[in-house]
Amino acid sequence: MTTATSSGSHDCLVIGAGVIGVCAALNLQARGARVAIIEPAMPGSGASFGNAGIIANTNLRPVFAGLTPLSLLSMLRSPSSPLNVRWSRILGLTPWFLRMLSHAGPAEVERITRALASLCQPGSALYEPLLEEAGAKALVRPHGSLALTRSAEARDQHWDKGLEFLRRMNIPMEKVDRRRIDELAPSVNPAYTHGVYSPAYQHTLDPQRFVQSLFDLFVARGGVSIRGHADALTTAGDRVTGIRTGASTVAADSVVVAAGTHSPRFAREAGEPVPHQAVGGYHAMLRSPGITLETPLLPLDFRVAITPMGDGIRVAGTYEFGGEGTTFDASRIDGMLAHLAAVLPGIQVEPKTIWRGFRSYLPDGLPIISRSGSRAGLFYAFGFSSSGMINGSSAGRAVADLVEGTKPSIDLEPFSIGRFTGRPTAGGREQAFERDQTGTKTASRA
Repeated sequence: MTTATSSGSHDCLVIGAGVIGVCAALNLQARGARVAIIEPAMPGSGASFGNAGIIANTNLRPVFAGLTPLSLLSMLRSPSSPLNVRWSRILGLTPWFLRMLSHAGPAEVERITRALASLCQPGSALYEPLLEEAGAKALVRPHGSLALTRSAEARDQHWDKGLEFLRRMNIPMEKVDRRRIDELAPSVNPAYTHGVYSPAYQHTLDPQRFVQSLFDLFVARGGVSIRGHADALTTAGDRVTGIRTGASTVAADSVVVAAGTHSPRFAREAGEPVPHQAVGGYHAMLRSPGITLETPLLPLDFRVAITPMGDGIRVAGTYEFGGEGTTFDASRIDGMLAHLAAVLPGIQVEPKTIWRGFRSYLPDGLPIISRSGSRAGLFYAFGFSSSGMINGSSAGRAVADLVEGTKPSIDLEPFSIGRFTGRPTAGGREQAFERDQTGTKTASRA
């Protein structure tokens, strides 16, 4: 960790211009903070670029719910499973998998789902004013989503078990038969006879443009964009004072780490290592699909997401364990395209573009939204797995609450980094943004 003593030129510096970092920056701006974002690439070009584009406040059940060691092993060995592992790395991954499975029982799944629900539920509503101000509301479509099954029995099992928590929360959902499927998505294979329609789902026509539009709003409000790599934190005593980028330093009173899979190295640097995995995900984008689709599809037998976008149809999925140093596995794309053709038999899979990126995962399925327990002025927002799009707006608000010292609107204890480090992270106000005599808001530590 680099030591520096320069005074802050920014109230807050956000590392990362994905959906989480940009939403954190916008929320901090709204509190009167002078904010900068540092990012080495185009905003929204990482995991935010490659996701399925679904904004779902019902995406709550952790992927490992109900798994046992044997069922996990069976899934990892199946070529059609959404879970995949690079077997050369299985020994190193085994402790992480065992830790994940310790959270797979009913009581833990209930606790995790409740925590995620508190974070997810306000998501869509919190995006609305930001998208309105950014002139980007047209990027979002309110067409719900359609989970597909091949029998009434499979649908009812999903309804009774997979959706039980959502039904208790009175989330609107509708059991559907083939007639309703034909109304919502007539191109679906007739073998899918039943399903569940969730009208609360929304999706974006272009995830990268979605993030770029919010980033452009941040800049239009006076935010500072720094193109570069954040190499290390700078400190004075036990307080973070900014970051080092190349031969330069960027000073700030507070630093928010929202860099996706790159975030854990900053936590390690601050003496707060976490059990993190960079989990690969794939998508294929079909530019001339030859069919019309308005409603995102979630076939439960294949566990992929099929989303209509502005320039075609995207199929996305896979949880590939092994880390960012692994090679691209074309068989994952081939498998997803085979699933896609089984769901939409009339689709044309060429021309297509393909993508692989990495998402930030923690073994309990919960992100970290937390102040540091070891460094004043340091905050974390990472580990959102495949739910960054829906959680961006609410996580951004929570980060701003922590930095400003405002009581958070939700309980952030389940998301504390202290659950891994054993250090307390609660504390008094970190910063208060106050108006000086000219009317300009300034930051002062409390």
